[in-house]
Parts: sequence; C-alpha cells; structure tokens
Amino acid sequence: MRVRRLQRRDEDGVWFDDAYALEDARGQVVFHYNLTWERLGAEINRQLLAEVVPLDEMERVIPASDDLRWQEPELIEAPDLAEFLAALNEACAIPKARPVVQTLAA
Repeated sequence: MRVRRLQRRDEDGVWFDDAYALEDARGQVVFHYNLTWERLGAEINRQLLAEVVPLDEMERVIPASDDLRWQEPELIEAPDLAEFLAALNEACAIPKARPVVQTLAA
C-alpha cells in the first residue's frame, strides 16, 4: 500500500504528522484523520470516492499552505503495514475504533 502523510506546523514552527491518505492496490484513496478534521474529513472521503483522486494529487483536495504540507508518498510492504499504521495512527492522534456493546432487554 502507499501512504502519504499530511503534516501541520504548530505554533512553535515544528511540523508534525496530523493525518494521512492511504491508497490500496486498486488505486482507491482513503483519508485517515483525527477528531480535529471531523466533518471535513468525512467530506474529503466522500470527495475521494466520487472523484477517484490519486494519492499523488492530494493537493487538489487539501492544498498545501504555510501550516499544512504533504509528504511524498511512501510504499509500505504488507508484512510491515499493520505496525506502521498503528504507529502512524498514534502519531496523528487518530482514535481507535471501540467495540459496540449491545445489551438485551429483559
């Protein structure tokens, strides 16, 4: 899979990983984001699905600015993918999915 990191500059001028886009073998790109992106992130994913934007062209969807920049795409091999994405999710503060608990009415 290919991954492209979106970095944000903090108030001290330090760049950090804020979100990322992941491209599967079919070329479908999905934007992975933290709660800061909330509704905008969902809209970006709708746009990526409708327009089929390649990973290399993510600037069309989220343009670079003084405080946002896209890194070059990285190719991550399958054996390393789960570990890599877990570390990236943590770096980007992306919340983990929680299991849904259902109770039966008595």
